[in-house]
Amino acid sequence: MNELAILGLLKEQPLHGYELKKRLTGVLGARATLSFGSLYPALSRLERGGTVTAVEVTPGVAPVPMTGSLGGEVAAYRARSARPARSRRNRKVYAITAAGETRLRELLRTPAHDDREFLLQVAFCRQLTPAERLDLFRRRRDELETRLQARPVGGRDHYLRSVRERDSQSIAHDIAWLDRLIADEDSAHIASEPSTPTGDHTPPARTDASEPRPDEAPTDDTTATPAHDPALPGGSR
Repeated sequence: MNELAILGLLKEQPLHGYELKKRLTGVLGARATLSFGSLYPALSRLERGGTVTAVEVTPGVAPVPMTGSLGGEVAAYRARSARPARSRRNRKVYAITAAGETRLRELLRTPAHDDREFLLQVAFCRQLTPAERLDLFRRRRDELETRLQARPVGGRDHYLRSVRERDSQSIAHDIAWLDRLIADEDSAHIASEPSTPTGDHTPPARTDASEPRPDEAPTDDTTATPAHDPALPGGSR
């Protein structure tokens, strides 16, 4: 789970160890805080695996101000030298590698082992394609539906029944949440599809009003005389 969280955050931007820990706490929640004692060994392991790289950032050295006074320049130099050296750990910035991006997508597509890992997958699933996101949501929904149907009904006493009822309501709530995610993903996919012609053809507007369309009957009596009408001169009965 820590691997997924670290790679997901580093995919957004390179981070110092302290900033990474702070954002991990925000993603994982207060109940899943990650100590530096766990974070840095995890980063070292990912670095050895080639999914994370570390960059040493050297802070800029401020020049000694030219005051025109020898005593002032010496005092400024001493003040700068007396500053405590920054921790080497604070200068290290971690970034994801191309292999790390491939590993991140693999972790996002792999079925989660527990609820917290699935929540991490949802938090970073923007890295997946729309079809992969739909597969992630639907697979999880099917799993929860099976879990809900397999839950025992009732219990030995009121308190056991209340606990089981609470768990069933939580699963039903998660299913409704996934239904909304699936509906939103479907709507976004439909909206992104280009419109295709339906086969209906609308005739273009006439530019010459004096020219009748083929389906219009002529209104001028002088041009509407039918040929060989037996009721008219020249006709035959």
